[in-house]
Amino acid sequence: MHCASAFFAAAPERITARDEARFFGRLKTANNTFKRTEPSRLAGIDAALVATLAAHCSRVDTALDLGISSGVTTLELMEALRAADHAVEVTGTDRSLRARLVALPHGCRALVEPNGHVLQYEVLGRAVRPWERRLDRWTGMAAVRALVEWRLREPAMARAAAGDGEEVALLSPRLRRAGAFRWHEDDITRRNDAFVARFDLVRAANLLNRHYFAPDTLRDAVANTIAYLRGPRAWLLVLRTHGASDHRGTLFRMGEGRRLAIIDRYGTGSEVEDLVMELAG
Repeated sequence: MHCASAFFAAAPERITARDEARFFGRLKTANNTFKRTEPSRLAGIDAALVATLAAHCSRVDTALDLGISSGVTTLELMEALRAADHAVEVTGTDRSLRARLVALPHGCRALVEPNGHVLQYEVLGRAVRPWERRLDRWTGMAAVRALVEWRLREPAMARAAAGDGEEVALLSPRLRRAGAFRWHEDDITRRNDAFVARFDLVRAANLLNRHYFAPDTLRDAVANTIAYLRGPRAWLLVLRTHGASDHRGTLFRMGEGRRLAIIDRYGTGSEVEDLVMELAG
């Protein structure tokens, strides 16, 4: 199920977590990041969060997950909260969550982002990556890809720009069929007034870090994230993964005057912990 046409045509109940990981792991976006999200990557953090909520007799009715990529870990967070009797409604955001699947000459297809960036070509029923792996030069795929790009890139961009084909959401089908879930394309560096003071829990996983943003832009992103907390007793979880099981994050809770207190740390804590405390002070 590597091809976009097969993946999006399949019934959601037939798609497994492994299918999703294999499909999204091959999609490289225009900002040079992958849609890859490994299943159960944040399971330990989810369990620790649920335990802390229970220890504080805290209920979560509304949650915002920022930078959700394919939404696999969003679904796992939702399931962990619901298993602990939180009747939570989840909102997930990312800068790019839509694409168009367009038909091309000779039975080919392409999956194209709104900005015209091609995520995948489909040729003779096989997926062709638009990006190069080092191994491709030895297998001959570099030449194949160059030919595909030469013949199909411009038609793919033109047809997507014209609104041809089918619009698809670049999200886990299992998440899209989950109840009480909404997704929005959103830029965390620009404040969304519809989100202000709305959520009991906000999670920013692998988003708020100094690698992605310039200092001033990071300040805006962190300030916006804090603004989305409902008020006293709301929770903010900021973390970054540095390896398969090396999670470094901080769990904050909002008190009176919208000030934040550090409740827990995972690993060495979030790299933006001081900035969060400064902006919430």
